Amino acid sequence: MPTFTLSARCQRYAQSLALLVLVSGCAAPVYTVDDGSQVDETLLAEIRAFGKGHQVLRPGIVRSAALKDKDCDKQWELPFVVATSYDLPKEKKIAWVRGLSVDERLSVIAASENTDLSVGDKIEEIDGYKKENTVKMHAELMDRRDSGRPFTMRLASGKAVKVNPVEVCRGRVLIAAPENAAAQDFHWLQSTHSLSLLDNDLTPDEALWTVLWTQGLSEEAGARMKVYHYGLKVVKTGIAIASVASGVGAVANAANAAAANAATTAAGSAAAQAAARELAKQAADSMRKSVIEAAQKVARQQAQEITLDAIKAATMFKNSLSGISWVAGTGFYMADKWAFDRMETLGADPLAAFTLHYKLASTANAQNAFVFDEERLQLISEIAKQKGMEEKVALVLAGEDPHAPKAIASVVTVGDSIEQRPLEDGAAINVANADAGGATQAAPVQEARERAD
Repeated sequence: MPTFTLSARCQRYAQSLALLVLVSGCAAPVYTVDDGSQVDETLLAEIRAFGKGHQVLRPGIVRSAALKDKDCDKQWELPFVVATSYDLPKEKKIAWVRGLSVDERLSVIAASENTDLSVGDKIEEIDGYKKENTVKMHAELMDRRDSGRPFTMRLASGKAVKVNPVEVCRGRVLIAAPENAAAQDFHWLQSTHSLSLLDNDLTPDEALWTVLWTQGLSEEAGARMKVYHYGLKVVKTGIAIASVASGVGAVANAANAAAANAATTAAGSAAAQAAARELAKQAADSMRKSVIEAAQKVARQQAQEITLDAIKAATMFKNSLSGISWVAGTGFYMADKWAFDRMETLGADPLAAFTLHYKLASTANAQNAFVFDEERLQLISEIAKQKGMEEKVALVLAGEDPHAPKAIASVVTVGDSIEQRPLEDGAAINVANADAGGATQAAPVQEARERAD
């Protein structure tokens, strides 16, 4: 049989071809970059809000670990949050890159201060585990979280980062995904809050209140949610949605009557839920219109009226929930007390419960669990009163800063001189001068300024 020998030139060509095939097979993946193409602007805004929400809530979640509450059920959390655009359509991938610098890799979108991570970091390996499919990578990360054991990650920069999961009370805080920004769900394991909750900038204490409230809902109302889930369902159909106008007592009576009448049909329940949702939507639309009018008039009185409407709408929102979420709603007041007590334990300001309520209510943002209805507001105000916070609560609900330096509330005129003093000081001087027969009078600050002009 004849033997064929390749020339040196052919051998070099074959080797180059083989090397090219090898290099092509091992080429690094190409990740999405922002090419400036048009994206859905609403989605882009929601993506940015999603990142902002996690950036304000994650430190609160880590902060809650300091409770070390021996009586609550526990779960583990990570001191950071990641997202990935893996498997998304091109337009959405570009929106994620533009909005939060998120590509197909596990990308950090929020991190607490006590980590070696920054927003924008890309995670390449998790204790040596690496997959191009970052959905699987994310599942591995969640497994590492739930184990509670420290682990190491390698970033795209080559930096190794040690991660220590933190143990917190059960009740994971989730934020609705940008593609479904209005989603809300309440469960004993976790609760999902709508993105609109974060439209107003939350302070660190308001973020902590949100976290502790969600944990408190799990801790205090978890048992009744489980009972409902596993078969002993409470019938809510008989609740009169329109009872908002007649007060909270009527709601409670209707609820008791409904619970006694277990023969209500599922169809009727669905109809009641649909009616509640429609009323809640109408109330929200009406309040938004009022907000616009209030802004045009720049009147605090209007904001107060909107807040009162929001308190009524909060009852509608709670009654519009269904399934386990509705059962959770019957325990919202229990979560209020649980969280309020633990805010003090952590050295935080419990008034954050009221400041967040006012922020949301005064902007007609009542479709969430953090605007108190009338009953909840009365109960938590009583708790605050017992702790000597009654006056500060009144200031918050009037739209004032309860911690601001003592403001000039009145002026005192003595003869031809005008002195500006805090209200109580001005009142005391007026009384003293009146007793002495002096000619004094107190006038509002604005009136005094007009005189001076």
